[in-house]
Amino acid sequence: MLIKRTLRQTSARWCTASAVLALTVGLNLTGGTATAAQRAPETGGDGSGKALQRVLDEAVRLGAPGALAQSRTPRRVLNLSSGVADIATGRPPRAPMRFRAGSVTKTFVSTVILQLVAERRLRLGDTVAQVLPGVVQGNGYQPDKITVRMLLNHTSGIADYTDNPRIEEIAETDPRHDFTLRELAEAGVEYPPYFPPGTSWRYSDTNYALLGMIIQKVTHRSYVHEVTRRIIQRLHLRSTYFPGANPRIRPPHLHAYVPADDDPTRLEDNTNVNTTFARASGDLISTVGDLNRFDSALMRERLLPGRLLRAMLRPVPGSQPYPGSDMFRYGLGTVIGTTPCGVKVYGNGGTLDGWETWMGSTRDGRHMMSFVFTSDTVNQVQLTAQAVTAEYCSHSSKAGRSPRTP
Repeated sequence: MLIKRTLRQTSARWCTASAVLALTVGLNLTGGTATAAQRAPETGGDGSGKALQRVLDEAVRLGAPGALAQSRTPRRVLNLSSGVADIATGRPPRAPMRFRAGSVTKTFVSTVILQLVAERRLRLGDTVAQVLPGVVQGNGYQPDKITVRMLLNHTSGIADYTDNPRIEEIAETDPRHDFTLRELAEAGVEYPPYFPPGTSWRYSDTNYALLGMIIQKVTHRSYVHEVTRRIIQRLHLRSTYFPGANPRIRPPHLHAYVPADDDPTRLEDNTNVNTTFARASGDLISTVGDLNRFDSALMRERLLPGRLLRAMLRPVPGSQPYPGSDMFRYGLGTVIGTTPCGVKVYGNGGTLDGWETWMGSTRDGRHMMSFVFTSDTVNQVQLTAQAVTAEYCSHSSKAGRSPRTP
């Protein structure tokens, strides 16, 4: 789901989030706005976006300075927003504004891996020992038993490099440090495996650092080059790109906010950050419109043949990408959500310091919804479940209400 916070600890601040914004700025941030043609209701949801708008307003009430979503079907596009894009200026969020997509990046990377499988340049059963000899070794690892499939669906057991304090220390002491994929992967395997390969499920960003390395090994080009050439350029995603070590986001963009270290009731602007610590697992920049276009093309089999797309969307039993919620499962770089009304959606979600994101589509690629909240202090699990339910279920099917979570 969610790239774990590297520059800051992942401790939840949800209990204090509702007070953060009120103590930070004296602005009325909950006036939601909606733009675009609104026609007859589509399958699922109420067609008007009112239920989804309430979720965006709730995110702002709980502490996110801004919230932005785009709902898209063949008959209408709804651009919904709440709060502000930038506390300093009070500008409203707008659909063309860019943001850091977090672990939605993983779906782009996994798509390229599966394209290489379709081209017979790689196999899902290939092992790490075969494709990246010498990278995963020692410390109890079995590289000859860890397959590409296991990296894609987080059943490899490889420890998550974001749990290694050395990465955070480097990022804090040298904000310009340009992390390499190998550096990140090696930071993960410094720790012993979580479990033997293929015996359980646990999310690990190290898996995607290794997949980025595999793309380079097979194609002799970086994952950035291959994702850009094969997906971004092909689909004309003009607002989507990888920033590399550049900490700035191309305008127009939203701003991201995190609680200040010395005072959690005060928000700090965390927009400009070098995100090479998230290479191949969470470093993509995009917009709600571009994410919807990508997810729709993926579901329509424009990027992958049917057999590999079906493999991509097959949930791993027992996977829980959103802790505490049984609504979501994990596939090969994708999150599969099953709403209370039975509609299934396929996409991914992300968390990065100051950002919470979601991208999802029905299997036919005809009904998409993406959103971003501009703070990671709000309850992502609850709000994502609410947003997905609001978008795809009618009022009579609990639209806007959160599915029960333990």
